[in-house]
Amino acid sequence: MDKYILFIPILITYIIVLLIYFGQNKPNGSILFGITLPQEALDDKQLLDLKTLYNQSYTVYFTIALLAVIPLFGLTSFFSLSLIYTLMWLAVFLYTSRLPFIRVHHGAAMLKRENKWFIGEPRTVRIDEKISSLTKAALLSAYWFAIPIAVALGFIILSFQQSDMLLRMTGVASLAITSILFALSAAFTRMKPKLYSENKIVNEAIHSSGRRYWSILWLSMAIFESGCAITGYLILSEGSSSTFVFWLIGVLLVSLVPVAGILFVHNKLAMLTYDIAHTDGQSVLIDDDQYWQNGSTYYNPNDPSVMVPKRVGIGTTINMATRTGRRIQYGTIIVSLAIILPLSAFAIKSDYTGPVLSIENSGRIAIDYSPYDFDFPLNDVVAITLEDTVPSGFRTNGMATAAYARGSFTLDSLGKTKLYIYKNKPPYIMIKLPYTYIIYNENDPAKTRELYASLVAASKQG
Repeated sequence: MDKYILFIPILITYIIVLLIYFGQNKPNGSILFGITLPQEALDDKQLLDLKTLYNQSYTVYFTIALLAVIPLFGLTSFFSLSLIYTLMWLAVFLYTSRLPFIRVHHGAAMLKRENKWFIGEPRTVRIDEKISSLTKAALLSAYWFAIPIAVALGFIILSFQQSDMLLRMTGVASLAITSILFALSAAFTRMKPKLYSENKIVNEAIHSSGRRYWSILWLSMAIFESGCAITGYLILSEGSSSTFVFWLIGVLLVSLVPVAGILFVHNKLAMLTYDIAHTDGQSVLIDDDQYWQNGSTYYNPNDPSVMVPKRVGIGTTINMATRTGRRIQYGTIIVSLAIILPLSAFAIKSDYTGPVLSIENSGRIAIDYSPYDFDFPLNDVVAITLEDTVPSGFRTNGMATAAYARGSFTLDSLGKTKLYIYKNKPPYIMIKLPYTYIIYNENDPAKTRELYASLVAASKQG
């Protein structure tokens, strides 16, 4: 049932994005693919070919995206894995769904420049200062790799002092990955320049920016890998039953974060190439399209408006050139991460750790399961029974999946109840208190019966 509930936001997002992008192959007034075009240009053969390419690209893309949902239905054992897969699918889908559009947008923009399809009088702006600053873009110093190298060597040195083989393996692996990333950084620094324009200065500007972006990426990945190595060692050294899950998540992060970084840099350079490769290094004809990066992101420092109507989709979008717009954009990302990361961590904890009920010497019964800890005096117990079923009800403050229910619930015939149960794993211990009910069981029915006997014995002694 959980996977079907998680499929709902996927389906809704999929349909909305599909409708938005398939709707872009038809002109919205004078705008097509995020580009303003005169009416006579809309029937141009090259533009019609772009429409065909656009439709084919999105047909393939949405087919692949739908097929990528299938693994979700195979993650039936644990809710946390299903939740993480859903969040990852949504993030990747929302990011990559723009790529076919951006490709065609750039093609349409190039046709517009070549054919001078401007509405009204275009403006001529000089970009020699921008190209000059890009040409002077400095590489990030290779000495910064000393940070991840020091972390790896620190692991190795400590491993010999403590005779810790796991620590030594972590250090060696970290040092090996850092060495590979250093080699990649050096290789990209010496990369043979690619011909982007007939103007050598433009080529040098793009090449210098590319080397800087890639040097930052490889160093960032090395530092990120060092952090993963430290976290991985701390988790594995505990030897807990949850090791495999955290290890699996770590593998996914170590795999996906570099891929996301590479895609980001690649797209950044592609946009830079699109902006200046066609210029003579000194001037370029522009109109209001210049304020719409990739046809969808609005960046206009001359416009004080924070929100403007979208060119792609419906509603409004943010002017990223304003301070308030940037705060909204980055604040939304931070708030989303602040919600998603703890939620994912709690889901993992719920799948791999269960509540623990203990009878304390002080005469209290304690249930340890943060953030739903609960304890009460043994003398408050009105009755303790062993039940084969749990009444139905609804959750008021807790977590419920197809496998378990934990927290505060309101149940039929019982009212307010604290649940700490594995579903479909009877029997269940029902403890009646003057002010609430508590229902608890272990994953193993035999252990539930043993705990019930201990509780009955303790209540009689009390």
